[in-house]
Formats: sequence, C-alpha cells, structure tokens
Amino acid sequence: MAKPTHQKETRFPVGRSIFIVFLMRIISSIQQCKLPTILLQTANLLLLLFLLSCNNSNDQSALVARVGDKTLTWNQLMEVIPDNTNAVDSTMLAESYIQNWIKEQVVITQAESSLSDEKKSFDELIENYRKSLITYTYEQEWVRQKLDTVVVDDEIVNYYNVNEQNFELKGYILKVKFCAIGSDSKALPGLKKLFYSAKPEDLVKWEQYCLANGASYYFDEDRWMLWEDFIKQIPLGDYDAETFLKKNKNFEFEKNNNLYLMAITNYQLDGSRSPLSFEREKIRSMIINKRKMELLETMREDLYQKALQNNEVETYYGEK
Repeated sequence: MAKPTHQKETRFPVGRSIFIVFLMRIISSIQQCKLPTILLQTANLLLLLFLLSCNNSNDQSALVARVGDKTLTWNQLMEVIPDNTNAVDSTMLAESYIQNWIKEQVVITQAESSLSDEKKSFDELIENYRKSLITYTYEQEWVRQKLDTVVVDDEIVNYYNVNEQNFELKGYILKVKFCAIGSDSKALPGLKKLFYSAKPEDLVKWEQYCLANGASYYFDEDRWMLWEDFIKQIPLGDYDAETFLKKNKNFEFEKNNNLYLMAITNYQLDGSRSPLSFEREKIRSMIINKRKMELLETMREDLYQKALQNNEVETYYGEK
C-alpha cells in the first residue's frame, strides 16, 4: 500500500524559542531586582518586536505543535492572542494555549481511535438538533408577532377563583413596616412617635424623618413579603415564624448598636389560601403561557390542514 504523501511542513524554529526564553529571563531578573523601569520597558519592547517579526507571510504556516495528524500553526496561535497584550503576557498566554491545545488533541485522538464508527456518527443527532432549532426559532417569532400579552384584572380574578386549590401557601408571608436607627440617636423619640402613629399623614412624616436622620426603613402596604426575605433584612435571630407572627404585632429590639422597630400589618400562615395580591403576577404569567400554548397548537393544526388541502402530504399505510 502506498504511503500517504504530506505537504512539507515548516516547524517553529528552535532558535527563536531559545531567544524568547532568554528575553523572558532577562525581564524576570529586571522585575525581581527592581531595576529602573526603562530597562524593563526596553526588554518588553525587544520581546514584543521579536514576536511581531515572526508574524510574516513566511512564518504564518510554521508549526508550533503537532499531535498525530493535527497541527497548530503560528498564525492560528497569533489569532487567539489579543493585539493589546504586552510581550510577557502574550508569551504566557501562548504557552498556556499551546499546552491546552495539545491536551485536547491527545484526548480527541484517543477517543477517535477507541470508538466505533457507529458511536462516532453524529449526523442524525446534528440533524435532529438543527430541526429542533429551526422549529423553535420559527415558533418564537410567531409567538412574538401574534401573542396578546394584555391580561385584564377580571381574567386574573376569575382564574384565581376557578383554580383556588392551586394557590395554597408553601410558606409564611407578611406585610410589615420597619426601620432601624442608631440606639443612641437623638432622633429616636421623634422617630418612635411617628412610627407607631395611626394618622395617615404621619406615615409620610415618618419616611421623611428617616431620610433626614439616616435611618433605614421599609413600608409597602400593598406588597406581601416572604418570611425568608424578611429575616434576611432584619437580624431577628432564631424565631419560629408561626409563633412570632401570631404573638407580635409590634416588636422592637436592639442589636449591634442599632434599634429596630417593626409593625406587622398582616400575615398569612403556611398552608392557608394564598392572597390574590400575592399571586397576581404569577397568574398573569400562567394566563399568557396558556395563550402561547394554544396559539402554537392552532398554528400547527392550520399548517397541517393547509398541507393536506394542497396535496403536500401523502400517506402509504393502511392501503390494501
């Protein structure tokens, strides 16, 4: 059997590698000895100029490494080194890339020689993936153009009532107002007075007072908060959630030189029916997703019926 012929290859000259190492050692010595910066810059410049000089038309196809019949050329190596990288970093990146390339090719070579042709055939897998990707892209574009994303409140309320059994709380939620201020703050008496006031106008004054005196605060009367999120914001310590919620409407404690004030305005226990206001956005997403599924199903059926009408579909099973 005739031996396969190979094109003559140009290998990366050994002398250049030695010169690069020599320059690298000079640069390393300059850095360790903390010699004048101008020397380091000069050495870096020499190395950079040398590397760039290698990148001419005669050397671009020069081999840097080989594993079996796989080769890495100087031109391929230069493509992965950023143009704005200094000489030292370029050399380090090149060495790392070369070693990683060699290891990768060794594994690939071993895999190709060990696996049967059947196990190495990915044509069907690639084709199936291509079909899935084309279908997914088409459907997403169809949905983008056709899907109605406006969900009125009546739809949300109706969905909530019809599917009540699906909205059981899997945790504790609460509505809460809280703030924290330095324990020795002169603003503390005024802050407490406004915090515990039941007057609507004092709520705004309390927020302004917190801002003016550097106190952190939170209150959103319409928003439910998960217990887990609440205790991440307040260093409450180890409390049983259900016991704490049932026994404490107003609560204050001191920790790390700060005084924490909190007022629980509402709560729901684990296992109870989840409030509509807590589930509103979730329900909206569920309604839109249902529309999306129906839209895609209609599109597929319409395409199928159109293909039948145009005689684009033929079946050969069941014929006598």
